[in-house]
Amino acid sequence: MSMFYRYEQLSELLSVKAPLLMLDQLTVDWDAMTAEGVKMVSFNESVFVGHFPDFPVMPGMLQVAAMAQACRVLFQKCSPGDGIPTVKSLRRVKFRTPVTPGMALRLHCAVHQKNDDGSVEFEIKNRVDNDNLASSGFVTLIRRDAAWFNPPPNLNPCPCLAEPPASVFNPLDILRYIPHRQPFMLIDKAYGLEDMNSAVGYKNITGNDPLIQAARPTLYPPYLQIESGAQLGCATMLSQPQFHGLLGFFMSVDEAEFFRPVLPGEQLAIKAVCEPKGSFGIAAGHFMVGDVTVAQTTIKFALVNAADAKK
Repeated sequence: MSMFYRYEQLSELLSVKAPLLMLDQLTVDWDAMTAEGVKMVSFNESVFVGHFPDFPVMPGMLQVAAMAQACRVLFQKCSPGDGIPTVKSLRRVKFRTPVTPGMALRLHCAVHQKNDDGSVEFEIKNRVDNDNLASSGFVTLIRRDAAWFNPPPNLNPCPCLAEPPASVFNPLDILRYIPHRQPFMLIDKAYGLEDMNSAVGYKNITGNDPLIQAARPTLYPPYLQIESGAQLGCATMLSQPQFHGLLGFFMSVDEAEFFRPVLPGEQLAIKAVCEPKGSFGIAAGHFMVGDVTVAQTTIKFALVNAADAKK
């Protein structure tokens, strides 16, 4: 048996709305436990104002949002129970073909394995025009009870912000190194970008942010946490003299794990340890709210010159 979901049905089912709902249609085969979705990519979407405005490309993390949203529809059927489905982890997420305005992103999602803790891992492949593979990866979902979404009491100050590096970079300083702009500039302040082993930054999480308002429960989605870390990592790499004038493009999320939600009224602190590897960089991110670790990631990004990015 199959079921077809329109945009407004998906919005209601997933409790997600624009600008973060990344599925326009979804067809689910309940017998095979697979889903086929489509996201039409339009230049009129606000994200293209803030994400590489001179080289419009759909953010990799919004492709991951489409993956996670398709997984959630399947998860509610293949793993029924109490609690709210949330992203537990990502692995082997790779970005292969740039997704640009005018393309149709077509998604195939299937159950990969069910785990003893009740979580389910899904494999997703996103394709664009001429059936080119745009991105792929594995997403694991798990159910969390309502108490999991409550802010923890009596948080201590974040240790990585207690004595940050002396050099301070405000948003306008960070904009000198990365092409991200409002409404997709997701770092509010950074310290020590000159040191690839100890860069620190943070994003203030507020309910006035349209990206925070787009989902229920109200929180900073895991895939945007990775984007904040990627922006900090790219700013760190591109502030190095040998990389001035280059652009950083997402290549992969090798692994990411999420331990608790990040909520309005909190400050998401990130420590990035970066390593150049020829024409690409590796960044390991440690994410904290107060003294509590909320996520850990390892990502790769390509370092390219602007002329090549236009091709």
